[in-house]
Amino acid sequence: MEVSLELVPRSRGGLEAGAFTAARFAEIGYINVPDLARFSIRSWEACGMLAALSPGSGGQAGFGFIPHLRARDFLIETPFPYGELFRERGITRVLVIAGDPPAETGSAYQGGIDKETGTVPFIKKLKREFPELEIYAAFDPYRTNIRYELDYLREKEDAGASAFMSQPFFDLRLLEIYAEYLEGKRVFWGTAPVISAGNRNYWESRNRAVFPRQFRADLDWNIAYGKKLMEFCKGHDFHLYLMPIKVELGTYLEGLFG
Repeated sequence: MEVSLELVPRSRGGLEAGAFTAARFAEIGYINVPDLARFSIRSWEACGMLAALSPGSGGQAGFGFIPHLRARDFLIETPFPYGELFRERGITRVLVIAGDPPAETGSAYQGGIDKETGTVPFIKKLKREFPELEIYAAFDPYRTNIRYELDYLREKEDAGASAFMSQPFFDLRLLEIYAEYLEGKRVFWGTAPVISAGNRNYWESRNRAVFPRQFRADLDWNIAYGKKLMEFCKGHDFHLYLMPIKVELGTYLEGLFG
């Protein structure tokens, strides 16, 4: 089982602190960095910052880095602008997502894109221009229905994606249904601790997430669930994607791996 940890690029200091904490846990092999319009640090810039830290400081510690790319922020008709930068910084993996629409008209990053780029065409473009790049595709179990999402994942795989990383699952029973159909695929199953009623409401209202009846919005329940998910991944040759956004990172990781 491999483990990837998501660090949100709010600031350079916060990223470095998160990497130092992650380096205490040998189970973590990858750092995921989302690309969010409200922050000034781009995902690949953050990965470059973290990779530049000396191994002895605990910040790099042999991590692989996975920046997120929002398909809607790029044009199909023009070359991908950051390929050489990726090569210089040793970025060999990316996670492609559709990306939420920006609040303003047009793209958040390219001065307004009239024609929205879809995820599947963007994966094809990246694989054609940079065949050495390992492309991970996003996986959202709450988007519509199981059949639609599985078909969508197949399209992404046919386009060049070699692995999938999911939105958080909060109910292991739902995850097991998807896992039955994705057996033999390289899948990182997502989990995010939810420790407040407001945080749960966010996932239910915005992402249409499903919580089990026995769910409790406290750290102990989330750690216990995370351990069950880890055991499932180990037993079925899957991987784990941690998104501890609303909790103290060290406490959460210690609970999972300590």
